[in-house]
Amino acid sequence: MHPSHSQCVSQSEPARIVLRGNASLSARSALCIFLGLAVSATLIGFLFAIGGAWPVIPFLGLELVVVGVVFRHMCRRARDCEVLEFDNNRLHIIQHRGKSERRHEFQRYWARIALDPVRDGWYPLRLLIRSHGREVEIGASLNEDQRTELAQRLRQVLGPGDHAAGAGN
Repeated sequence: MHPSHSQCVSQSEPARIVLRGNASLSARSALCIFLGLAVSATLIGFLFAIGGAWPVIPFLGLELVVVGVVFRHMCRRARDCEVLEFDNNRLHIIQHRGKSERRHEFQRYWARIALDPVRDGWYPLRLLIRSHGREVEIGASLNEDQRTELAQRLRQVLGPGDHAAGAGN
């Protein structure tokens, strides 16, 4: 996911940050690639069938179903995004995942930004927004450098209320 800033952010002005996945393959391109794979695999499968290796045909069908399901999943996930909207007093988080949409709201002054390590240590830091016992993970698809940069940016946007910024979280 790449963060995009829709406008310059200050404590008193509304702002918006959109986190969207790196979807370099459009739905149309995915369909063209799938059709190319399907045609070539079908031709090769029929050549094998003509040569007497007809049991290849069911595996060909299974292969095309699996590849089709994977492409469909990729195209659906390409539309996933997270929207962070700031106004004078509130931080609104809208997470779009597939067909579902989750909304979270925090008071801007009390929101804390934290970069928490996962227990194993093998996984990258998780970027969390916390307030009053609640926490929401954002930027899960960002790499660790992007997540750290976003955490710094959010601390600037949230302003002096984010006391966790100085704690090194």
